[in-house]
Amino acid sequence: MRARVVGLAGIGLGGLAVVASVTAGSWVPLLPVQLPLDESFGTEALGREVTYLDPVTLAPVTSEDVATSVRVRGDEDTGAAGDRTAVWEYVSETSDADGTLVATSTTLVCLDRWTAEAVDCAGESVDGEPTDIRGLTVRFPADTERRDYDLWDTTARQPFPARFEGVERLDGRQVYRFEQEVPEQVIRSVPVPGRLVGSLEDEVFADVVHSSTRTVFVEPLSGVVVSEEESPVTALRGPDGTSGAVLLSGTSSWSEASVREALARAEDVRDERADLRTGVRWAAAGTGAALLALGALLATRRSPTQPHDAQDEPVRVPVPSA
Repeated sequence: MRARVVGLAGIGLGGLAVVASVTAGSWVPLLPVQLPLDESFGTEALGREVTYLDPVTLAPVTSEDVATSVRVRGDEDTGAAGDRTAVWEYVSETSDADGTLVATSTTLVCLDRWTAEAVDCAGESVDGEPTDIRGLTVRFPADTERRDYDLWDTTARQPFPARFEGVERLDGRQVYRFEQEVPEQVIRSVPVPGRLVGSLEDEVFADVVHSSTRTVFVEPLSGVVVSEEESPVTALRGPDGTSGAVLLSGTSSWSEASVREALARAEDVRDERADLRTGVRWAAAGTGAALLALGALLATRRSPTQPHDAQDEPVRVPVPSA
């Protein structure tokens, strides 16, 4: 009788353990994750109707075959890198199909490994010029929230709000859509041939005017940017306010290969964060199976037949003979 009670209790506990393994995803927390110190990846964006100023002939060119590549590399050996801070360098190059380099930029940024936001450090720079980089750059934080974030614009060299616009599906994965608008503004003044701004003078100082719209898709659990589309307009403006030559304009969006690779990186981070859930799931499933098997064995086991006690036998009384 006692074995049967123990067996039934084991079956009950085993059932609870199996249920715990099945529902582990809803009650076991995800592990926190930091930005890696040795990050390394690249993306490619393909342009549509891109107009730029040829750097040699200074003639306007419109092309359907312009690509922008971004290479990101973490420098874990620099002194600024550590438990709290990651140092990443990302290099952006825009070129035409014939190899003409349209634009290039190199950014060195120190990032808080938990929030992914830029933090002060001695080496932060854009194109070798010390720059106070702020906001998010090439990565969002893990557990990205449905709210606005400040996102760095390298051309304007300042952050602008990336507004949360909703949830979408990308290759079956839930992603967050953010929209950033960089208003038209003067970012610097440069000497240029007068003809580029409608002037008869050989050389004048012209303002470089920049504006942009940008759509960013983020896998929220990992914070990995999985797709992006950008439409910049950077042009010259003469000293009298006359619109001049377009330095770069058009729309570019990530290639399918870059989207696939980014989704794979996001999945790697998700798997890393789910290690605790996986461990609990397997441990609970194994324990539940063992308890169910043991409980079933004990509950169905029959007690051995006990022999009759000798005292229970009737006493034979001898009958005296005559």
